[in-house]
Amino acid sequence: MSEEINHFILTLNSEDGVHKNTIISYKYDINQFNNFIKKKKKTFKSIIRKDILNFLQSLKLKNVKPKTKSRKMFALKRFYKYLMSERIIKNNPMEKIENYLKIPKTQDTPSISLSADQIKKILEFVSKKTNDYKDIRSNLIIELLYSTGIRVSELISIKTNNIDLQKKNILIDPPEKGKSRKERIVFFAEQTKEVIEKYLEFRKIYFKEKDSPWLFPSNNTNDFLTRRRVLQIMHNLADKIKIDKNLMHPHSFRHAFGNHLLNSGADIRVVQKLLGHSSIMTTQRYTEHRDKLIETIENFHPLNKNNENIV
Repeated sequence: MSEEINHFILTLNSEDGVHKNTIISYKYDINQFNNFIKKKKKTFKSIIRKDILNFLQSLKLKNVKPKTKSRKMFALKRFYKYLMSERIIKNNPMEKIENYLKIPKTQDTPSISLSADQIKKILEFVSKKTNDYKDIRSNLIIELLYSTGIRVSELISIKTNNIDLQKKNILIDPPEKGKSRKERIVFFAEQTKEVIEKYLEFRKIYFKEKDSPWLFPSNNTNDFLTRRRVLQIMHNLADKIKIDKNLMHPHSFRHAFGNHLLNSGADIRVVQKLLGHSSIMTTQRYTEHRDKLIETIENFHPLNKNNENIV
């Protein structure tokens, strides 16, 4: 990694409000650009706007998603703004770059939902493989995504001491940096409670020498599983179950959670709160909404045993 990139990353790490995942992405994006211009025998100081446009065009030829392309462009804008502030360069090739290209707006995540039959097929498969830690982990990941409608970023950062098995809920801590989301409560079905209990037994044995606060600890670091690793787990399941990999995405389960509750007759305003949308339920308002939210999960979620509309 070049000295300029290294100093830029150190600067980002020292700033408040910059999420760790953002820094990792920017580092990857800028290194990718650096490798591109190296092949042209150029440096960060010698490039011109045309070089950046050529880089963005190369991404298009590789079928890089518009959202990812936009992120890479924003990373370069921040990087070159830093180079200007440090007087490493005199002219900013990223200035007014938008005037020279058009990147379409995209949704944050695909609105792909799994059908009730597909959910049933997936749950039946993962529930049968519960004699190995990684299998039961896969089972719980699927259960939590579908049972709670949780975001993948929330899923991977669950702490074990934030799980209340008696009340069947999980406190979701807000991200440490960069996001405005507040802490909230998510609720899970009785079936999911049983999977959590079994997983915690396996986890205790598997990580007996590792004291980690995370529900899903990483094998290689002291941190939690990455989003990329969760996606790999889901794609591996897709191959085994013979389901389209594009459907086996964490957001697909979140989307299915909302759709299936609504299809079962749940109030759309309550579903909105359960998903943590605009009317986010904070812990301060917890008692105000708790009973209604629990009632919705118990009466309308397909995973609850007392619900006749079982998936």
